[in-house]
Amino acid sequence: MRWMPAAVTPVVVAAAVLAGPIQASAPVSLPTKTPAQVVALVAGSDVQALSGTFEQTVGLGLPQLPDVGPGTSSSSTNTATEQLLGLLTMPHTLRVYLEGATNQRMQVLDTLKETDVVRQGNTVWTYDSATNSATSLTLPAAAPSGATPPSATSPSATSPKMPGHVGPDAFPPDARGAPLPLPGSPAATPAQLAARFLANIGPSTQVALGPNTSVAGRDAYELVLSPRTAGTLVGKVSIAVDAATGLPLGVWVQATGADTTAFAVAFSTLDLTAPPASAFTFTPPPGATVTKASPPSSLLPRAMPGTLPGTLPGTAQAPAAPTTSGTGWATIVTTDAGTVPGSLLASPALAQVLQSVPGGQALETSLFSALVTTDGRLYAGAVPLAALQQAAQQAAAQQAAAQQAAAAGR
Repeated sequence: MRWMPAAVTPVVVAAAVLAGPIQASAPVSLPTKTPAQVVALVAGSDVQALSGTFEQTVGLGLPQLPDVGPGTSSSSTNTATEQLLGLLTMPHTLRVYLEGATNQRMQVLDTLKETDVVRQGNTVWTYDSATNSATSLTLPAAAPSGATPPSATSPSATSPKMPGHVGPDAFPPDARGAPLPLPGSPAATPAQLAARFLANIGPSTQVALGPNTSVAGRDAYELVLSPRTAGTLVGKVSIAVDAATGLPLGVWVQATGADTTAFAVAFSTLDLTAPPASAFTFTPPPGATVTKASPPSSLLPRAMPGTLPGTLPGTAQAPAAPTTSGTGWATIVTTDAGTVPGSLLASPALAQVLQSVPGGQALETSLFSALVTTDGRLYAGAVPLAALQQAAQQAAAQQAAAQQAAAAGR
């Protein structure tokens, strides 16, 4: 396979995408549908193959930081942090190839480098052109008993029919019950991000239709999700849904009171024919450093065909599941003490976006906030920082009361 440097900077498209939720296009005539019918169209989408380019753009109010490559930081933890911050502060162009449940390829194309994740069957390769380094990983061959792998492109595994009301039942369990998805993952395709939002709609969300539109040359319906929850930073979410297939073509997230988009993922080109087999074949370039990795133990019990590993080789096992408080779009996620190591906060890149606050350090953006307390707890949500601080204070008070009660009972 020939590795070519990215020739087009994503900055060219960022200004256009961030100008508004969905750019005006020539009038598009489509059969009339209700919001529930368009949600059902997404749930029933069963696109099995595609190739395309999509743009991930951000306007979160953070200073622009470079997206660094592996090997440029003093630790793998800091490197991952810097890469995430690059995704949260800079636009990116991504190319995706999909065929069935086990042939997948994602390329992050930046001006001076390219990062790839390639899956063919149970073999996964990652590659970074900046360091000419590659890692191979063999996934477990069998899914757990009774598990059904989702389609490579569909938000729903089995294309169920939805009832007449808008509800999340047609979406996979791993997308339901989760708090608002926070941007930043290069693997968040429009379909994946849309599924996360749609799986959590309920009484706290008003669902409506906007004007019909066109994205990547395809006619689309526009779903508009507006939070009814007080205290959230999210103003609305617009989702372009391909009229022919139900495939989400783009997601635009707008902050409360803003006229521009804070985060967007949208296709600029899309081909629904099967990619060539060569798209899923990877051969390390000459001189590349190649590492053979084993699946993390946390992946082994629940891995299934059709999914990429949830953790990177060499990282620690996932901590205990976080707890949540609040409701709807104002849900706050809380992790246990010690979840965030002090070494992570020492990252020079992270220091540029964090601010010191009483009891810890905080990150504020137009769409979400995060608070790391001095004991390593993480509080995060699509809420103002003050809401996280209040939650942390309440948790500290409850912990102190519990300790006093325990001491009194001895």
